Amino acid sequence: MKAIVLSGGGARGAYQVGVLKAISDVLSEHKLKNPFQIFCGVSAGAINAAAMAAEIHDFSVAVQKLTDLWSHLTSEQVFRTDAISLGRIGLQWMGELSLGGLTGGSPGRALLDTSPLGDLIRNNLDFSGIQKNISSGDLKALAITALDYRSSETVTFVQGDPEIPDWKRTRRHSEKTIIQAEHVLASSAIPILFLPGQVQDRFFGDGCVRNTSPLQPALKLGADHIMVIGVRRNQEFMGVSSLTGSKGPSIARVINVLMNSILLDGIEVDHERLERINEFISRVPEQYRDNLNFREVKSLFIHPSEDIGALAAQMSSSLPRIVRYLLKGLGPLEEASELISYLLFEKEFTSRLIEMGYRDGMNMREEIRAFSEA
Repeated sequence: MKAIVLSGGGARGAYQVGVLKAISDVLSEHKLKNPFQIFCGVSAGAINAAAMAAEIHDFSVAVQKLTDLWSHLTSEQVFRTDAISLGRIGLQWMGELSLGGLTGGSPGRALLDTSPLGDLIRNNLDFSGIQKNISSGDLKALAITALDYRSSETVTFVQGDPEIPDWKRTRRHSEKTIIQAEHVLASSAIPILFLPGQVQDRFFGDGCVRNTSPLQPALKLGADHIMVIGVRRNQEFMGVSSLTGSKGPSIARVINVLMNSILLDGIEVDHERLERINEFISRVPEQYRDNLNFREVKSLFIHPSEDIGALAAQMSSSLPRIVRYLLKGLGPLEEASELISYLLFEKEFTSRLIEMGYRDGMNMREEIRAFSEA
């Protein structure tokens, strides 16, 4: 059984769509059917995973709809960019942080008002299609992961085959549910930047936070082949040369490092762990493998060939003016490159990422074909 795992990264999620487009073309070229029975997503990847699961009965149509969505995206569709909204949030934070000791108040819940994102998701994703595809057998399960702020546990919401067992591990567990826009919003709520997502009486944050095992949902759902689409170039160093000299890091630089560790590190570390387990199993004689508590899981990891952060810094002028102004208050824009790449929901940037993802995917067409035929 094959699964696809889509990681987080804000606007970087457009890269995944380009890779999916390449996969669609490879499948069409070789007259292959959709190979994926399981879709797993966190953060921006949750949006893409849910969209694919809802339309997976026709892979090419599903990809085309996602491509159209990301190709015409604007920041205003994700968060409010007008000066009045941002000014009101800024004044609230400044006032309550400075007077909180006297008033007992607490600052705003996020730096950005992401209420438009809810409308974007509800208007473009047909969540009723998920159950239809499960019932028809085109889909085994969709898994969306988020962080429960109350319990500090990673929660994976699962909609799928009724026979799928629940699982529970240290600080992470699964919950069966009917996935709706609220679950996707919960998974994509980048801490501090985006409003927490509410599911019933609980509040959630980005599914990448504290998620040390992002591949686990796919494994628990029975996958023996996993394709992972990351959103960071291998060995991406975020412009280390800019820190030479006696000056310490700016706030922008610190946020860059924190955001990378929160949103991007987990998927790479977990995939490396999977590869090491596979290597260990390969060294064990076949007659003894049945006694192991491990099983071999084939994987294919596709990631950007270029530095998306550097590209975002070059295109920072595409950010809404007021957002760009606020980011400059944190430090030089080149030191905020990663933060910009998460927030640059503009078609000039997302279209470039789709092109990059498509190119990288087509450069791995033989690996994608082999994975699909396995």
